[in-house]
Amino acid sequence: MNKTFRFIVGVVFLATGLLKAIDTSAFANLMSQYGAEWFGFCAPILILAETFLGLFLIFNISPGLLSVVASGFVVVVSAIYLYGIMAKGITNCGCFGPLVWLNSKPWLTFTRNGILLALLVPSMLKPQQGTQLKMPIVVSMALAGVVIMFMCGFSFRGAKCLEKHNKPFQPVALAETELSQYVSCDLDSTYMIFAFSYSCPYCLNSIGNVNQYKPMGYVNKVIGIAVEDSDAHNRFERMFDTNFDIVEISKLSMLQLTNALPTTYLIRHDTIVNQYSGMVISPALLMPDAE
Repeated sequence: MNKTFRFIVGVVFLATGLLKAIDTSAFANLMSQYGAEWFGFCAPILILAETFLGLFLIFNISPGLLSVVASGFVVVVSAIYLYGIMAKGITNCGCFGPLVWLNSKPWLTFTRNGILLALLVPSMLKPQQGTQLKMPIVVSMALAGVVIMFMCGFSFRGAKCLEKHNKPFQPVALAETELSQYVSCDLDSTYMIFAFSYSCPYCLNSIGNVNQYKPMGYVNKVIGIAVEDSDAHNRFERMFDTNFDIVEISKLSMLQLTNALPTTYLIRHDTIVNQYSGMVISPALLMPDAE
């Protein structure tokens, strides 16, 4: 029975690692919001560690020791998430990457982590004989590691922690950018353009703040640009009441526009004066830019 419990925990670890690896930049941007932007650099390491922990548990390698390590991992990430809730107002744990409904409810996260710890307790109290680390297992784990590293490397490019902050954003005419294909702006108005995906948890967690920009008077108009997805669009409409127009474009077009979602553009006098990636913060914090 203990082996079955470890296998279940291992599958959860493996699944969460793979899902986060799909969009490592989004997970890194979320980690950066805990107060230190460099924390985002730890995202690929955390994903890799979580994946290998899952594989060790699935293959039943050193069950006693790995159960202790896995329990410690769950306790540490739960403590970090609790700090994020209390000190930073972060409600999205990011555990399951793009699966928004599994990320957005803190009580669900803590309940899930409590169940994982409960499943690991018997293995810590009564260690069992593990499986020998034979060549097929080593090869399988090595291949899994290569796949995860490739996924992380490919999807980490848009991470906010990689931005060079010593170079301020240089204003550019809207007409000279890909953005001009999808929006047109009056010369005497200020716009916020919000590029996002209906299935991106960090995009969805930004909607509340995006809705505030026009009513609070920081911009004259907000325009959303979303990746086409009819099913996700229908869910989005049921979940949110937006006060801005949305233009839908293909996934390829979005990749040509930006490789990180969400991306926000501030446009003044038909010129992009600011651009940043990651979850959208309160408009009050951008007041100097939006005047």
